[in-house]
Amino acid sequence: MTKTCRCGQSYDAGEGPLFLPVCPACAEKWDAEIDARLPKEAAKVYDDTRLDVLGIRPRHYTCTFESFVPRDDGEKRSLEYCKRMVESRRGLIALIGNNGTGKTHLACATVREIGAGRIYKMIEVGMFIREGFDDGKSEQGQLDALVHLPFLAIDEADKSKRTDNEMNWLSYIIDERLERYRPTIIIANAHPRASHADGPCDKCFESIMTPDVLDRFTQFGVIQHFTGASHRRDFRGKE
Repeated sequence: MTKTCRCGQSYDAGEGPLFLPVCPACAEKWDAEIDARLPKEAAKVYDDTRLDVLGIRPRHYTCTFESFVPRDDGEKRSLEYCKRMVESRRGLIALIGNNGTGKTHLACATVREIGAGRIYKMIEVGMFIREGFDDGKSEQGQLDALVHLPFLAIDEADKSKRTDNEMNWLSYIIDERLERYRPTIIIANAHPRASHADGPCDKCFESIMTPDVLDRFTQFGVIQHFTGASHRRDFRGKE
C-alpha cells in the first residue's frame, strides 16, 4: 500500500496490518527516536507499577508533598505532620473532612516518600483478611501482615459497615502498629463532633470510630480536620 511519510514523500508501506511507519530515507531517524523513547516509557511503566503496589491509584500518581498547596493553617499543619511521619517513620494521624479536600493526596505523598507500605480502602482491608481464608491463611496471619507494613493508610474509613469484626480489626491494627512504632494514617469523610452544636451525627468522626480507637488518637495521635472546599470543583472548572 502506498502511504505518505511524515517527510512528505510517498512510499510503499507494504501490506497491512503491520505497515512500515516511514519511508526508507526516514527509517534510521525513526529507529533512533524509538530507541531513545523506550527507556523513558519503560521507566514510566516501572514507576506506575511501583505506585500501584503502594496502593496509589492513577488519579493520584502525581500527588507529592510539593504538589500539595495548603489553603489554611490547618492544612499547613497536616502537611507538616505527614512530613514528620516520613522523617520519624512513626505516628498516628487522622485526616478527616469533606470529599476532595486533599486528604488522600497527603496519604499518597507520605507512602510515596517512605517508599514502602500501602494504602487500603476500608473495604479492601476486609477483603484482604477474608481472601486469606481461601488460601488457607489465618485471620491472625492476615492481620499481622497489615500490622507489620512499613506504612499503612486506611482510606474511606467512614464507609465501613461498622460490624463487630471490622471495628475489632481496626482497633487491633491501630493498637499493634502503635506498639511497634509503625506509621499509620486513617482517612475519613467526616467532621469532629465539636464542629456543630446540635449533638453527634453519623458523619462525626467520634460516631465512626470506637471509643478505644478514639482513645488511641487522644493519647498518641492527631486528628486533622480539612474544612476547605473540594479541589475537584477547581479541576472541573478548568476543563
